[in-house]
Amino acid sequence: MYFVGRIVGSLIAPTISDLFGRRKVIIFCYWLWTTLGIVSAFVNHYVLYVILRACIAALDGGGSLATYCLLCEYFPVRQRAFAGNAQYLFWSLGYMTLPAIGYLVDDWRYQQLFISVPMLVTLAFYWTIPESLHFLVANDRHQEAQAILEKAERWNRVKLPTLTLVRNKASQKCCVNNTASEKRKILFDLCKNPTLRLHAIFCSCLWLINGMVYYGISLSTTVLAGNMYLNFFWSGLVEVPAYVTCVLVLKWCGRRKPTCAFHIIAGLPLLVIAFIPAMTASGTDLSALITTLTMIGKFGITASFSAIYLIASELYPTVIRNTGLGVSCFSARIGAMLAPYTIYLRGVHPAMQLLLFSVLAGVAAVLVMLLPETADRPLPETLDDCNRETVVVVDGNGEDNRDDCKENGLIIAERDYRGDPDYCNEKVLIMEMNGKEALDNCSKKRKLIAERDEEGEPLSPESCHSL
Repeated sequence: MYFVGRIVGSLIAPTISDLFGRRKVIIFCYWLWTTLGIVSAFVNHYVLYVILRACIAALDGGGSLATYCLLCEYFPVRQRAFAGNAQYLFWSLGYMTLPAIGYLVDDWRYQQLFISVPMLVTLAFYWTIPESLHFLVANDRHQEAQAILEKAERWNRVKLPTLTLVRNKASQKCCVNNTASEKRKILFDLCKNPTLRLHAIFCSCLWLINGMVYYGISLSTTVLAGNMYLNFFWSGLVEVPAYVTCVLVLKWCGRRKPTCAFHIIAGLPLLVIAFIPAMTASGTDLSALITTLTMIGKFGITASFSAIYLIASELYPTVIRNTGLGVSCFSARIGAMLAPYTIYLRGVHPAMQLLLFSVLAGVAAVLVMLLPETADRPLPETLDDCNRETVVVVDGNGEDNRDDCKENGLIIAERDYRGDPDYCNEKVLIMEMNGKEALDNCSKKRKLIAERDEEGEPLSPESCHSL
């Protein structure tokens, strides 16, 4: 019932978040979560307790998705990986705390209070969490966005440059006659858009696999040899280096290739474990080796799960980003619900469960390479942004080569939804911030490359991207 609640929350709360804002959903979900969590510690009826747990799960699922979405929209491109993974470092801290609570506290009512009372800190969110600037600008609430910027100026004691809060010119051009409809997008609109529909299918498959493998490994730690409390603690501790590694690798190596590698790291140890006996013929105990390989697999699936969170948030436009994350999370919860029942595969063959997880991780490694690369690209704002081809700088082999900034060595390629270059023009259009062409002075720190409209004309200085 807990994961059923998570499924309901992942479908309802994100849509509300896309319609009315991230901040309102976060505050409502966490405040009500705290209240129901404390109340459930004093319930004497089992059915009522189960219902409360399902409600808590729904609120937790909706609030956590809105929080992640808000974090990604707060931070600039190069810091998104840090923002998302910093949040989940606290998840790991809670993960490692649970076995200590379970070991020291026998009464489930006190356990419930131990995990619910700290949530009272969320009462401060009303005064400390501002709304997403992306959401406000995408919904033409410019005055509220400007007020947040002015408050940030006073708080940080800095003076921001004069800014005009508008969507990028391409988005404005596509939506000039459809402004109202762009503000109110729901799940049905995601399904109608062919590009987003394909992304949603791939992301849903990835999240289902990651949910099943992640929770399958997590729940199996208690059956490993040794102390079940320590095994559960190690399972949480291994997530800390996974998140740190994820931050560093995603920042410098893009999104797709590292995520593919993380899935392989998750799958290979599980494949090896499937063929390792608990004890050799000579009587050597291999349980320590099995536990170590299991933790390596947990490292890989934790890092991949964190990475696909970021990929999904960068694929979906602002007007429907939280809804897209909700659809993906729905699939992950289906996988999480199925994970406990995979233990029965051991009755067919002792290695069957781990073989299933290994094969699924391999499938996910292939699927993630079918998605477009989202690193170092601005977040899409509208549905039309997802259909527009992105102009990037590539070399003659079609490889991204922004460091080699030579007039004769670069070409402009338009890429399709997979990130593959469709065609290349020999002319390099390099623009200064004032919109003037500057082909003769190709300084990496000063020059930008501009997106062009359908006629090949540069859109505006605002459409420029740093080389």
